[in-house]
Amino acid sequence: MLLLGGGERASRGLVQSFDRVADQYDATRGLPPAVSARVSAEMAAQLRAFAPIPRVLEVGIGTGRIAVPLERAGAKVFGIDVAPQMLAQLRAKSPDLPVVRAVADGLPFARESFDAALFVHILHLVPDAGAALRAAASCLRPRGVLLLGLTDYGESARRTVTRWIGELTRELAGIELPSPDWNTTTRAAFRAVAAELGSTVTATALASWDESRTGRQILDGLRGRLYSSFWRIPEAVMPELVRRLTPRVEEFCGGLDQPISSEATFVLEACPVGAPGNRAEAVRSARLEP
Repeated sequence: MLLLGGGERASRGLVQSFDRVADQYDATRGLPPAVSARVSAEMAAQLRAFAPIPRVLEVGIGTGRIAVPLERAGAKVFGIDVAPQMLAQLRAKSPDLPVVRAVADGLPFARESFDAALFVHILHLVPDAGAALRAAASCLRPRGVLLLGLTDYGESARRTVTRWIGELTRELAGIELPSPDWNTTTRAAFRAVAAELGSTVTATALASWDESRTGRQILDGLRGRLYSSFWRIPEAVMPELVRRLTPRVEEFCGGLDQPISSEATFVLEACPVGAPGNRAEAVRSARLEP
């Protein structure tokens, strides 16, 4: 791997940093231990089709909740992120895992540095998902692969309440919150770049599990702004929003402390970037020209 330059680079639009929730990130978004082990083992097995010890760049590596178990499963993982406090959490777990502060569409790596580039729960947060995917493709070796990790949920209590929060925020503040259906927009961006590269996308469900949370936990997450979809809510309307939302959540959940379960599935989508001589490689190489 060759670094073309260190540090965080300029990007179009606003880059979201998760430093504000770095100390709570794994507790609120981490996979259950058995699920994490299965996801990393299955992902590593797929990656070994591209190299015996695959070199993987995770874009938006954060606290390393995906990268650290993936490295333990046999991959050589590198990462970029914009958030120093998130990276501090990662270094506490894995001090030697190489990371660079950089934005997703300004990667400081030379061409053919990696066998795979991995995006997990990040593309809906960057200013230009297509530009981030193209930047990652330009760093891949021939016959490399772009990977997209997603968690698909059923009609969960959190998804329903998030829609209510959006409706109430629109009513109280005239502000549109991000759509809770970010997987749809993420998949669309991934498939659009795959089409540009003349490639196809395959999807594999790596693991499923039940998630459980109470109405009180959902409300506490709102008050504490634990999720990025709540960051735009003005402080001035938060008390009234919570006041109106609480009885709806209590009725919906059958009590604020009643656990509500929903199924979650971790899905890995793969887009081979191509081999020398085919269209995907020709497009990839054209994007590398100065």
